[in-house]
Order: sequence, then structure tokens, then C-alpha cells
Amino acid sequence: MIGTTISHYKILEKLGEGGMGVVYRALDTKLDRSVAIKFLPAHLSGAAENKTRFVQEAQSTAALNHPNILNVYDIDEQSGGLFFVMEYIEGKTLKQYMTSLKAGEGIPVTQAIDWTIQIAQGLKAAHEKTIVHRDIKPENIMLTKDHHPKIMDFGIAKLKGGTGLTKTGTSLGTLSYMSPEQAQGTSADQRSDIWSLGVVFYEMLTNEVPFRGEHEAALMYLIVNEHPHPPSQIDRRVAPQVDSVVMKMLEKDRAIRYQNMEEVIKALQAVKAELSSAQTGKTKSIAVLPFANMSTDQENEYFSDGLTEEIIANLSRLKDMKIIARTTSMQYKGTKKDVKTIGRELGARYIIEGSVRKFQNDLRITAQFIDVEDGTQLWAGTYKGTLADVFDFQEQVSKQIVDALAVKLTPVEQVALTKRSTLNAEAFDYYLRARGFLYRLTKGNTNISIQLFQKAIELDGRFAAAYAGLGEAYAYLYQHWDRRESWLEKAVESSLKAQLYDPTLSEAFAALGVAYFNKKAFEDALTAGNKAIELDPNNHIAYWILGRIYRQMDRDHDSVELFKKTFELNPDFYTALGDLRMVYERIGDRANSEEMLRYSLEYFPKYLLRHPEDARAHMFFATNLAELGHKEEAKVEAAKALELSPGETVILYNAACFYSQLGEKALSVQTLNDAVASGWQDFEWIKRDPDFDNIRNEAGYIELMKGK
Repeated sequence: MIGTTISHYKILEKLGEGGMGVVYRALDTKLDRSVAIKFLPAHLSGAAENKTRFVQEAQSTAALNHPNILNVYDIDEQSGGLFFVMEYIEGKTLKQYMTSLKAGEGIPVTQAIDWTIQIAQGLKAAHEKTIVHRDIKPENIMLTKDHHPKIMDFGIAKLKGGTGLTKTGTSLGTLSYMSPEQAQGTSADQRSDIWSLGVVFYEMLTNEVPFRGEHEAALMYLIVNEHPHPPSQIDRRVAPQVDSVVMKMLEKDRAIRYQNMEEVIKALQAVKAELSSAQTGKTKSIAVLPFANMSTDQENEYFSDGLTEEIIANLSRLKDMKIIARTTSMQYKGTKKDVKTIGRELGARYIIEGSVRKFQNDLRITAQFIDVEDGTQLWAGTYKGTLADVFDFQEQVSKQIVDALAVKLTPVEQVALTKRSTLNAEAFDYYLRARGFLYRLTKGNTNISIQLFQKAIELDGRFAAAYAGLGEAYAYLYQHWDRRESWLEKAVESSLKAQLYDPTLSEAFAALGVAYFNKKAFEDALTAGNKAIELDPNNHIAYWILGRIYRQMDRDHDSVELFKKTFELNPDFYTALGDLRMVYERIGDRANSEEMLRYSLEYFPKYLLRHPEDARAHMFFATNLAELGHKEEAKVEAAKALELSPGETVILYNAACFYSQLGEKALSVQTLNDAVASGWQDFEWIKRDPDFDNIRNEAGYIELMKGK
């Protein structure tokens, strides 16, 4: 074939071969231009249906005139063999482009969004002419030399109202990109193309297809029945806003999917605009990694973590800097990843890292400021001194970064940069210790945090952050263990004092929100929570308490977004995972509830590697394992939890949930009674907890809840 001339086309080279044709590059001798010629393979030429489908492909594509669709110039027949002539592109397919990427590395998010929008625009033009592609996949998308995508191969397109030559039930598309309705043999429509484009978009973001099976039957089962992980769980560069578009494109039920390409385009454009706005000033996006504890005493871990948090809080006061949330940065504690990888995952241009060596009152702190893009060390310093010098160190770090980035400060920011939460080093030390105990949710740890916050306040009676922590601790003491109203009164009083001494402190309003939530003063709690978020958009406790308030007010759909935001800000705050799943159960969203359950099997083992002493996490994991039928593994995790915290109220409550999921109803009822006897008094929560659906009709449960 090479070197021959057919009509006025001289065949120059073979470009590729697919199920419905062989493609060559040729010279159009009349117009002196390169073209691509597609021939129906000889072994298919005898079938009238194949010839007709081949002609249909050419007619379908020729009817379209769009910059994102490959142009068709001509159609002809030579010696009984059909061929058509189309635009020749110097470039590579999207598949070839993605194959060239490193393992685990997707296309940049903004580039993936742009390409998906352009492909959707091309498909929109086809759909407006009643043409459904039915075989959207990376192999059928060409990228020009300037990375402009063009859709190829409408070879299995079905014209609505046409002859219907693509038989219902025939698996003509590549299976990995095929929609559930196609996999089940039902008719395809424009929403099937939306699904396939969703798979391509997913693959561009993650360099993985959402469904992978060892054989066709397994893959078809996954496509029809299973839900993929959101792209952000595979690559943390992907924002939750992008997740929501991808997952809606991949809805199993096409009635819930986007209904047309115009909806897809608008959604993608909105996400693109939101991400662009968020990335304004990204050159000053900074991540402060957890400072390493180099002390011989590992008990000093609280100090290195606390120092990291204080530097983040200090820099967060500057409006021209984007500081990665504390809880997000803390995930990299002890990581072996290089700073370039971390910067890419966090979307940060700059990274601060360092170490702390503390011995009694003596300190040695090192820090360095790195430009992730080229690995340049912009600044480094070592500080030696006593505990009292820690405030000078924090101030110096902030000033050095401001100088390195040539940030122009407003008069207010200049003052804020030198603002100190306390001038008493010993009080600061007690405060950091207290924060270390506050979220280890046991009664003993909560009481220790209260004592330490009180010591900090004794040393500095105007220490606003210590009052805020104390208020939050009092509220948790009431919420989980001791329902005396006096704890809530103390929580409100401490939180208001924190606001008095520092009206700009987000934690003070979040603590007040927790207190008012437990007082069931929901409107006051909403006001406090929203103010906390206004002051610090990264305050995960504020989002969490708003989610709980909305849940109690039966505003379940609002609470879903708030719990998602909570977990996004602090992936270690697994309480939000449980809350989110509970809401999905309440609103009847089984698909997302089951997805959360499957995700927990990946999440908790990783979390427990870093926090093996977290009894509550072991019990959460046990409950999830039980629900998925892994009973023996579940019993092991539950035993660890009870061994770590015997008799602890929250653990007993979670154990009751576990036994209910395990089907041991009598034991569940007894353990729930034990939890109540040891201090659990939130009966409204018990009523709403789906883990107890198995025991609602048990006599012991009915007796326990009588009059509640």
C-alpha cells in the first residue's frame, strides 16, 4: 500500500489500525497537503453492515464543523474497498501523552479541566446534530502540536432517528470507558458520552482509570455496581470542587448524571474560575511542615507541634500570603517525601521546615525557607536560647519570610506580625501541653487539658487562647461525660473571656459555638461558628460544629458539605467521617454511605500506624469492619480499643455500636447501658445513630430510652 496512489492521494506511511479501519498518511496531490486516509479493513469489506457503518462514520463526522472535531474531507471507494479522507494532525493521541507521564502523575488539574471543556464543546456540537459518539476514550482524542484536543472516530456513532445500525446490546465501545447502560446492553444517548468523558477526565487527573478488573466480566460488574474513589483520594492536587464534577459525570443512574454537555461545560467553567480565584497570589503560597522533635524526651513532641502551629497562625494574619491549613500540613509529620513532592501535593510554592531540641528550659531551633520550584534555600537560621526566647524566634521567622518574599505589609499587619498571645513563656508551655491533650478524646485527657489550661491562665490572666481552649474542654466534658449544666456555664464564660481579651481569635468563637450547641441554643451557636470561620476560614472545629447543628435541625444536606469541609481541613479528624456517613444514611444516600464505608478500610489502617494508642479510632475501625462482614478482624480491633481505654464512656458507646453491627444485640444493649451509666447522656444522638437500628426493638433498649 505504501507508495501507491489512490484517486489523487499518494500513500506515504501507515499511522495506525483500529477495529473499524486502517489509517495512513497520504499526500493530496491536487491541494499539496498531508491528509489522513482511513480504509475499511479487507476482512470486513464483504459485510454490507460494516460498509454501511463505515459510510455512516464519514457522514456523521463530515456533518460536524467544530475546532475540537477532526475534519472529514472526502469519502470514496476503490476496488471494492471504502475509504475516507480526513484532516492530518501532527501530534499524538491523549493516550500516548498520558502513557509518557510518570507513574502516579496526572495531567495538571487546570490543563485537564481545559481539555475536558474543549472535548465537551466538540461533543456538544455533535449532540446538537443528534450524533452520539459512543466511544469516547483517550485513543480517540488527538492532541495537536500546540496541545489542542480534537475528537476522532465517530465510527460507532448512532444517529438518533437514523437507521439504528449500531445494534442495542452490542458492546462496541472500549469497556473501561463504557457507561453502565452500555455495559448492560441498553441504548446509549448523549449522557453515555458524558459518562465516558468523565472516565477520561478522571484518568487525566490521576493517570488511572476509575474501574479496573482482571477480566471483562469483573470490569463490567464494577462499572455497573461499584463507585470509584474521588480523584482527590488518589492525587491530593485535585480539589473537592473538581471531585464533585467528576463524580456527577460518573453517576450510575443517567437521570442523576449531567443531562447534556452544556451542563458539564458550565460546571467545569465554574470550577475553573473558583480555582483560579483561589490560586491568585499562589507565588506566596506557603506550607509550614511540622517541626521535627530532636529532643531525647519524646514527651516534648507537644512543643515542636505547638511551635509549628504558632508560626502558621502568625503568618495567617498576612492577607497577601496563602498559608496551607495547619491540619493539612501536619499530615506530613515524619514524612520521607522530598519538599518538591510535598509542595506539588499541597499546591505550595514555598515550604518552611525545621527542628526543635528542648532540654528543660533550654532550646535549640533550626529552620529553613525553601522555594519548591527550584529547590533554592531562601533563608536558614539557628536559634539557641531559653524557653523565654521562643517568642523572639517566632517573630524572626515571620519577618525573614516577609523580607524574602518582599511582601509589603499594611500598618495593621505590621502590628499583627509582632502580636504575641502571651508574654509568659511558662504559660505558653502549659498552653501547648494542654492543646496536645485536648483532642485525645478521653475523660482523663480532657481533665488533664483543663488543668493545664488553668495553669496557663494562672500565670497570665489575659491569655485569650488559653481561655478559648479551656472553654472548648469544658464543653467536651459536658458533651461526653458529665451532663452537669455548670460545665456549660463555665464553657460559655471562658469562651467569652477569650473574646474579651482577643476579639480576633477564631478559636474563641469556635469554643463558644461548641458550648451553645450543647446548650441547644442553636441560633447562638450558628452565629458563633460563622464568626469563627470569618476570622479563620481554616478552623475545622467551626465547620464541624455547624455541621452538627444543621444535623440536629434536620438540615441534613447542609451538614453534608460542612462535614466534608471539616475532613478536608483536618484529615485526622475522623469524627467528621462518622458524622458524614450518618447523614448519608439518614437521607437515604446508600451509594455515598457505602463509599464512605469502603474508604474507612483504607483510612484507619494508615491513621492507626501514626496513632496506635487512639482507642476510639480502633473502635471506629472495628465497627466498620463488622458492617462489611470482617468479623474476626473487627473483634481484634475492638479488643485493642477496650484494652487501651477500659471503662471509658466514649469507648463504651462506640463498643455498643460495634456489637450492634456484629449482631450481638444483647451485648450491644448492655454496653449502651454501661456507657450511659458511666456518663453518656446524649440520648438525642442515640436516637439518630443508625448503628443502633439493629436494637431499636430490643426490650432493654426500649427501657433505656423510655421518656428520653
